[in-house]
Amino acid sequence: MKFNIHPPEALTNIEPSFHVEPRAIAKTIERELFKKPLAGLFALDGLTRELPVSLLEIKQGLIVMKPEIKPEGGLTSLVGGQRVVVLCGDTGKMQFLALNLKLTEDGNITCPLPSDLLLIQRRKEFRTLGPADDDLSFVLCLGAGQELLTKVIDISAHGILLDIRLGATEVEVGRYWHSGYFERLKSRSTTIDLLIKNVRPGAAMDRIRAGCELYEPNKLVLKEFESTRSAIENARVQGRLNRWHLGASWYV
Repeated sequence: MKFNIHPPEALTNIEPSFHVEPRAIAKTIERELFKKPLAGLFALDGLTRELPVSLLEIKQGLIVMKPEIKPEGGLTSLVGGQRVVVLCGDTGKMQFLALNLKLTEDGNITCPLPSDLLLIQRRKEFRTLGPADDDLSFVLCLGAGQELLTKVIDISAHGILLDIRLGATEVEVGRYWHSGYFERLKSRSTTIDLLIKNVRPGAAMDRIRAGCELYEPNKLVLKEFESTRSAIENARVQGRLNRWHLGASWYV
């Protein structure tokens, strides 16, 4: 039987924003458990074959996992050891170190809740919904000192969907918007250039939506744009969406 599991990320590739706050680790894992997700149990040295397991529950501070196949050396070979647990979901990869593995009477495996949990975004173009935060805007600079506040519908590492009041400015495919920026209260990002790639009706008759991608971004723009997307998504997964801005690199 073939299992769709994925190897862990090298720790040298992990961004600081991918670490979940310690007090949110249990809640973050619990959000995945109702799906009875399939994960991979990987040896630290990579010398033995990965073991597919189903994550069942958190019970008395322990994560309970059901082995889907018999591991090399049998289940007793896992006792007292440690493995890397990797779970791939719709939005990315969850990874943590499982210490002090134990067997239960019914043939399951347990480990204590991890002290460090990683949520790793694998796909650069994955889009996360914008926060329901009236204090977040993407400001378009229209020239002659004119600025237009728009609502962020969703955002990826390289693109954004903006909701705009119909007739407030010209919105057409191929148009450039220069020197826009994210703004939250008194904090704002560096200036960002966008290219309109698609246009569609808004949710209301007097609104229109513009799908844009970054235009010739420099390293700072890429960092701030991706940190904004990651901060929103990580905060949503952790159930702390009202504090998403604390993970954005430009928020001070």
